[in-house]
Amino acid sequence: MPKSWLSIALLASFISMTVVLQWFQMPVYPIEVWMAFGFPMFFLIFLMILGCLNYRLRSAVVIILFCVCLGSALSFFRVANITHVTTPNSVEAYAKDNCRDTLCPAIKLHGVIADEPDRRPMKTKYTIGVDKIENSSGVVIPVTGRVLVTDYDAWPQHSYGDEVIVEGKLELPTIIEDFHYDRYLSRYDVYSVIYRAKIQTESSGHGLAVFSFLYGLKNRFEYQLNRLYPEPHASLMAGLLTGSRRGIPEHLLDKFQATGLTHIIAISGYNTSIVISFISFALFFVPLRWRFIPAVFSIIFFTLFVGASPSVVRAAIMGILGLFALQSGRQKHSLIAILITGCLMVAWNPKVIWYDAGFQLSFLAVLGIAYIGPFFDRFLISFPQMIHEPLQMTLSAQLSAVPLIVLLFGRLSLIAPLANVLVALLIPTGMLFGFFGVLISFVSFPLGQLIAFIGWGALELIILIAEICSSLPYAFLETPYIEWKMIIGYYILLIAFIVFIKIFKREPLPSNMSC
Repeated sequence: MPKSWLSIALLASFISMTVVLQWFQMPVYPIEVWMAFGFPMFFLIFLMILGCLNYRLRSAVVIILFCVCLGSALSFFRVANITHVTTPNSVEAYAKDNCRDTLCPAIKLHGVIADEPDRRPMKTKYTIGVDKIENSSGVVIPVTGRVLVTDYDAWPQHSYGDEVIVEGKLELPTIIEDFHYDRYLSRYDVYSVIYRAKIQTESSGHGLAVFSFLYGLKNRFEYQLNRLYPEPHASLMAGLLTGSRRGIPEHLLDKFQATGLTHIIAISGYNTSIVISFISFALFFVPLRWRFIPAVFSIIFFTLFVGASPSVVRAAIMGILGLFALQSGRQKHSLIAILITGCLMVAWNPKVIWYDAGFQLSFLAVLGIAYIGPFFDRFLISFPQMIHEPLQMTLSAQLSAVPLIVLLFGRLSLIAPLANVLVALLIPTGMLFGFFGVLISFVSFPLGQLIAFIGWGALELIILIAEICSSLPYAFLETPYIEWKMIIGYYILLIAFIVFIKIFKREPLPSNMSC
């Protein structure tokens, strides 16, 4: 039996059980749960001792069952570990539900800005790590936890690591127009909010120095970007280079969604691959094996620079694993790499697979590119490489993620393959000239403007393509509500089709890869 079966059984059972436990979250699971994992193992071991199982059955069943039980047990352990329980010392214990002006008095919080500020045109959101709270009676109470506060004052600005006093009405997040805002915030360990806050900085420099440096560098980069580009080009370029989507107009975002181009303004594996290509090109004179370390450090720096969101971290892990595969000559081990990446992300924060639509879509897209993409080769072989690759990636990614897209957005783009082919060369062109335009503008602003102008041209064409494609008849379909049983049935049929084709062609299944 190939060793890869064991790895796949362990990793896949961990991810699958974590998905199921979304509806069964508990801080402590009963002893019967742990017995359910241990009993099958002890029973099979007992049969082995008695010699009731032959060698082949022992090696195939017992070891795989052990891996499945181990992966499931680890999932229960991790979910129990991250299940949130509000205690009297939690800051959200003092938050009000459905707060009204006449019912909810303002309180004061003391803490430190614990994450990068989310600056938007009319407001800024800060994540505050709270250490004490002062209620309306003036009583100071030590607490723990995070609060998301919204500041509508343009000045003064506050930064990561600032010690602040926040005054406002502490509330529990609620569902907003079918959007589970509470679940969304729980991914960041935030369980209470202040929608309109007054903030006063007491002191600075309480954050980690490396993050203070990176966030400051990012702010300076985006400030220079706004000097070089008008809107919406500045916000679109920031989306390509730093993953920021804060200033992109809603109508343009809607056109990107209708044409299946939203992924270009969210840092993903594609952006990471472009970074790797830039590093490889810059170090062309260095032997391939010596480019590994600079490329890894570049990916890590890029990940921290753009904010280390789950999608960026996932893309970074995949990029590093891909580089390692190239170094070790194990490029075909894609399923193991994908599962390891998913398990690392889910183990770090299981809520990304429950409440993070970006993680869900990109994880399915990566699997689709790896296992559905090859089926399109024979049909696209006559196309030039510049068209072949983006068309193959778009078709396979959309086919693997279409049920979830319909479930989340109620819209299916039919023009996405064409739109992605048309912008395939424009994205790296815009990123390249935009990045170097900003860097050179720090030394010579006119020269930076000249270089950045080429990037502006690429962005203008991307916007034009999105507008034209979204206006075509039947560019997208408004889809009705889809039930979970239909989604499960779709993926069962899709997996069965892939397995059938592999067997029919007498090709080895992806799981023949060793760890």
